Amino acid sequence: MRILIADDHDLVLDAVRSLLEHELPNADVSVVRTGQAVQSELESGARFDLVLLDLRMPGITGVQDVKEMIANFSDQSFAILSGVAGQMEVNALMDAGARGFIPKTMPGDGLVAAVRLILAGQVFTPAQTENASGPDGTDLTPREREVLFCLQRGESNKLIARSLDIQETTVKLHLRSLALKLDARNRTEVVVKAIQSGLIA
Repeated sequence: MRILIADDHDLVLDAVRSLLEHELPNADVSVVRTGQAVQSELESGARFDLVLLDLRMPGITGVQDVKEMIANFSDQSFAILSGVAGQMEVNALMDAGARGFIPKTMPGDGLVAAVRLILAGQVFTPAQTENASGPDGTDLTPREREVLFCLQRGESNKLIARSLDIQETTVKLHLRSLALKLDARNRTEVVVKAIQSGLIA
C-alpha cells in the first residue's frame, strides 16, 4: 500500500506521516512539499493507493489547480487534506473526482478512520466542513499547553513524550494542532507566536 502526502507545513507533514506509519504498518508513506513535486512523482509513473493533497501550497493555489491534477492523473486516488475550505469548495472538489476531504484539525483517530475508508473504496467528507479551520488560535487544550511549555524548555519530541507519559506520535499530533492554531510552520515559530499571543511568557 503506497500513500503520498503533499503539504508545505513541516509539522503537519511529519505528524500525519508518523500517524499513518504507526496505524497502517503495511503502508509505504512518501512525502513532498510542493505541487510541482506531486506532478513529478505522478509523471514518473509512480502509482499510489492514495494521494493526500493540501489545497494550498507552492504550486497549488486552490480548487482549480487540484481539479486539473485530478483530471490529468485520473488513475490515481486523491483526497484533500486542508485547514480551511468552504462547502462550495468541498463540493467542487468532490464533483471533480476527489475521494475525500479531510480537515487538518481532525483528531488523529478520525484522520486514520477517514484514510482507511477511502482506501477501502469509499468516499469521505466531514459533517461540518464549514468549521474545518478549527477553533481560535488561543483556544488550547490542557494537553496542548503542557506540550507548549515543554517546547519552550527546548525538549525533544521523545523527551516530551516521556515527561507527559504519552506516545511520541501523540506529541507530533499535538504539535500539528499547535502549529495550525498559531499559524506556525515549525516548532520554533510555535513558541515565538505563543509568546506573542501571551500564551506563555
